[in-house]
Amino acid sequence: MSNGDSIFEISLMARVTWDLHSLNNEGTVGNVTEPRTVVLASGQKSDGVSGEMLKHIHSYNIWLLEADKSHFCPACACLHPQRADEPKYRKTLSGKDNIEVMSKAIKNCSLCDLHGFLMQEPPINRRSTIEFGWVVGIPEHFHREIHLHARHSQTERQTKEQRAEAEQEEQREVSAQMPYHRPTRSGIYALVSLFQPWRIGLNEINYEYVLGADDRKARYCLALEAYKAGFMRADGAMTSTRLAHVEAIEGIIAVSECNFPVPVLSPLRDSYKSEVEALAKKQGGIKVLTFASLAQLMQIWDDLKVKAILDFKK
Repeated sequence: MSNGDSIFEISLMARVTWDLHSLNNEGTVGNVTEPRTVVLASGQKSDGVSGEMLKHIHSYNIWLLEADKSHFCPACACLHPQRADEPKYRKTLSGKDNIEVMSKAIKNCSLCDLHGFLMQEPPINRRSTIEFGWVVGIPEHFHREIHLHARHSQTERQTKEQRAEAEQEEQREVSAQMPYHRPTRSGIYALVSLFQPWRIGLNEINYEYVLGADDRKARYCLALEAYKAGFMRADGAMTSTRLAHVEAIEGIIAVSECNFPVPVLSPLRDSYKSEVEALAKKQGGIKVLTFASLAQLMQIWDDLKVKAILDFKK
């Protein structure tokens, strides 16, 4: 099944250094925004950024990078979260059996194919070909602060007479100064992701491909471009005032060239790269590609685009 130039699966394991960000938060209680907190197997608490956010960013980049929006279903063309389950679109698939509905949904939309969907009627779902885990702060290598800010009323910049008039007309509905607290975090974070190109265009009800090799390759390359765009800068919450300083990234990519799953080991372990390399060497059919900078990671994505997708039936 392997010709040495085909891709079955790709896994990404990396450590990324983000400074002065607030990319993901628990929510706001009163006037305080709380940062995400996760608990590791050891019981240690750590800083976290949810995989849901990274997956959303990747799907958005697929939409952004695809110039021809006719390659999306009506819901995905306008980034509607229901995807294939959007009511009007779902009616166009009514009266067909599950195999045909799945095939048409995959053919009609790159996003539904790559990122999956859940349909109520008929009750079918497609699992995403792209997965992200939590981005987790490496214990003792992340820092948090809560900063006090204040929102100033326009009336503070008015004359005494103007302020008095505003008060008389009861226009001052809020305090002249509204204090609020916002988190800022910095640290080295462990990141994992899995991409399964062999499943692109595959109807997993009858396990038949519904796309030709060229269309599957186009979607594969689009997914890799979306990975590139996602790592060019850190995106997420509060970037209007806390756009993250991306300081460094290093890690390893495992590429399976046969029908064997790629390993995904956590970069929380200092030895993750050597362990992945040892597993790949022992298993065979798996290449490992290391990178120590963003430029090297971008080059790896570009190099992978020239590869073909392995057809699991060959």
